Amino acid sequence: MLCSLRTPRPDKLLQKRLIWLAYALIGLTVALVLFLMYPEYRLLLVFTFILTTVCCLLQTIKTITAAEEAITYGGFANEIIRNDDEIIRIDNPNGEPVLQNEAAEEMFHGEALLAYLEKHLSAQDANRTAFHRLKAACADLTREKVTLALNQRHDDAKIFASEEWFTISVKPLYLKKTDIFEGRFSVKAIKKYTYLLWRIEDITARKNMEQVFQEERKSLHDFLDYLPVGLYTCNEDYRIEYCNHAFANSLGYDREEITGENLWRFLSPHSELPAKQPLWHGNLYLIGADNESKEYFVAQESFRDDKNIKFRGATVKDIPSDRDLKQNLEHSLDEISWLFNFAPVGIAFVSPEGEIKDCNAAVEKFLDRSKQQIINHRIFDYIRAEDVEILKREIRAVNGTSQLSKALDVHITLDKIERIATVYLSPMQKLHSTHPEQIDGIVIYLIDATQQKNLEMQFAQAQKMQAMGQLAGGVAHDFNNLLTAMIGFCDLLLQRHGVGDPSFTDLIQIKQNANRAAGLVRQLLAFSRKQPLKPKLIDVTENFVDLSHMLKRILGEQITLKFCHGSDLGFIRVDPVQFSQVIINLAVNAKDAINGNGTLTIATRVETLAAPYQFGADTIKPGEFVVIDVTDTGCGIPKENLSRIFEPFFSTKQNIVGSGTGLGLAMVYGIVRQTEGFIKVNSILGKGTTFSIHLPRFDSNADEDEIPDQDAKEPITAKDGTPVLTVREKRTSPVAVNQKLIFGLNVSAIDRGQNIGPQDENIRILFVEDEDSVRTFAMRALKKKGYEVIGCNSAENALEQLEKDTAFNLLITDMVMPGMSGAELAGIVRRKIPAIKIILASGYSEEIARRELASSQDFEFMAKPFSLGDLTKKVFDVLNQK
Repeated sequence: MLCSLRTPRPDKLLQKRLIWLAYALIGLTVALVLFLMYPEYRLLLVFTFILTTVCCLLQTIKTITAAEEAITYGGFANEIIRNDDEIIRIDNPNGEPVLQNEAAEEMFHGEALLAYLEKHLSAQDANRTAFHRLKAACADLTREKVTLALNQRHDDAKIFASEEWFTISVKPLYLKKTDIFEGRFSVKAIKKYTYLLWRIEDITARKNMEQVFQEERKSLHDFLDYLPVGLYTCNEDYRIEYCNHAFANSLGYDREEITGENLWRFLSPHSELPAKQPLWHGNLYLIGADNESKEYFVAQESFRDDKNIKFRGATVKDIPSDRDLKQNLEHSLDEISWLFNFAPVGIAFVSPEGEIKDCNAAVEKFLDRSKQQIINHRIFDYIRAEDVEILKREIRAVNGTSQLSKALDVHITLDKIERIATVYLSPMQKLHSTHPEQIDGIVIYLIDATQQKNLEMQFAQAQKMQAMGQLAGGVAHDFNNLLTAMIGFCDLLLQRHGVGDPSFTDLIQIKQNANRAAGLVRQLLAFSRKQPLKPKLIDVTENFVDLSHMLKRILGEQITLKFCHGSDLGFIRVDPVQFSQVIINLAVNAKDAINGNGTLTIATRVETLAAPYQFGADTIKPGEFVVIDVTDTGCGIPKENLSRIFEPFFSTKQNIVGSGTGLGLAMVYGIVRQTEGFIKVNSILGKGTTFSIHLPRFDSNADEDEIPDQDAKEPITAKDGTPVLTVREKRTSPVAVNQKLIFGLNVSAIDRGQNIGPQDENIRILFVEDEDSVRTFAMRALKKKGYEVIGCNSAENALEQLEKDTAFNLLITDMVMPGMSGAELAGIVRRKIPAIKIILASGYSEEIARRELASSQDFEFMAKPFSLGDLTKKVFDVLNQK
């Protein structure tokens, strides 16, 4: 059992029992020796031996009991440490943990505590000073307690970084061997047997609350400082601790000259100090800086602050005559009325039952009702049902107090439109009442937090989309490596297995599905905004005229396609292929939502943003935008799904056979954002959905050279990556003579470059790729073409090869590799061999790759996945460039 504060600790009691047991055993041994040495005293020695044995047994029983108590004590102590909310750890003199709870193990993972703190220390001067104090305390074996800000971001976390606050205390623990040998240990020996007890508490939430409180306190102080009524606060001895500008100006002093002075210093000899009563009001004569006595009306009340009685008072200067008093009162009421009506926050006076007695203009604006419509209505009538009981409970809590309530977020429902308000409550005490429980009502301060909450939600959503974009880009890059190997080895097999071979059909199916997978990867890259775009100025109306045939074919006969073109649309700067893909994806989703007869309407118009528009975490610059509204009459999107529709792989049709991959809208989102536009969605269940795409507008003469030739169009791909042709294109687009189409798959690329080989003998290629399968395929393909190929699995390995031999004509390297990147390797190799040709391969776009290198460096780019024909043709073209 655990010991109390007044009983000895079980471990120390066990220590004493062991000592007494040792004494008893020594006595037993002595008695046995005497028994054997002096037989003539055998009878006496037998009695002594028996007595000593009994003492030994009794002491053994006591020792066992003490040991059980010590074990229980140690177990309880260990459980207390393990279940403590704080982080607790005990280090040995070498800084290694000997005892720690789960929280400490989770945070430090056995790492030396001082080293961990120094590594994660936030870069602030105060932080460094506190850390050095803590380090010195560890060296000097003294107690210390500091507050540190730690940056808990890991090296691989590029998106989110957080600064957390901790209170850290260290205390030396000495082994209790000195209980037996008091004073016999040297300083060196004491340090040898000294352990350090660490206690760490996470105070991040408290720090954040303190910051919010300080901001609110500053706002309140600013409000009080500039009130037209003089205010002061003093302690029980009437020493002034605070006064506002009105009080100081009325006396002709600065606030700093008054603060800290006693009130009697300014008191006229003909006046007395205010009485120390809970409530007091009367006239005082105060002497100002001009040594003239002036009459003030003072209302003062007492209050407790940290168990000390203090007084606060409000003063009105120059007591006038009744007529002047009336005029001044009216003037003061006008000023107070001005403060009330033009306050930037809503203020309402409410009865304890919740009936609104008065309100200012901010409340009228927030509730979108006149004062006559608001007065005598209950505040609860405007609040969402779930929040009514919370507000009632808060009203009951502030009754009988003089304190401002904590911030409370409530939802205001007005004409089916929901807004969010941050509400503060304070009691309105009855005039001349000395009892705080006697109140006339409640003052409600109402702050419109709708935009702030929406921005917080949008920012959180944008952060999530950004994180998912980075994840999607990384997955796409790794997947492209796998596809490169699959397509490449498939091409190698197809060269050995002709059309009549039994395996030929299976190989064609493998390659066809690999190409479909490559199409999905392109959609992932589009969502992560790493898809290569070729933007041009296009006319929206003409683009939809060309696209209408394909859209009608996609929608079918049951769905009516309507266009409503605006005037003076100008041009938009987009990649025509990707823009068409956006419209096609939206049309496919509309078809699924309609699921029968319905209408899809595509309308265009021009909209001007006069001010910056906050779109999640990004800010859209003001200007003219071409808006494309794609509206369907389908089933609509549930409200709970609206925030997730642009997430990759999110679909409401997971259990429907033949449903999509969930990448369609994710691709739309990525392409629109990459084109410096934004997309909004509005949906009503049972009525339909509208997607509004906003793209920057350009005048017709903004970039004439960039206006595309309508006769030269790039192919549009479906979601699986296969080409999509209109009916007219199918009729007028014959298959080239040199193309081979099998099962709809163009396999001419397999034979492309059969006769392409090195024009010169001894062409040597250094191929650097960390993915073994890609490297193996590429080396085999190039060697079959007559090239001499040396393969390396890393940039470092390639540099070692170049130390031995620099006679290479071409470097082919992957962009993303462990250790040194392909971009860094290309720069080093170019300096070593200026004449060498360089090809960079990457699963990302060429634009992403070029950002990795200086603009002055020349290189060729090859996108993954690439086929055997793509690889050999690229190598041939690069080697034969002048």
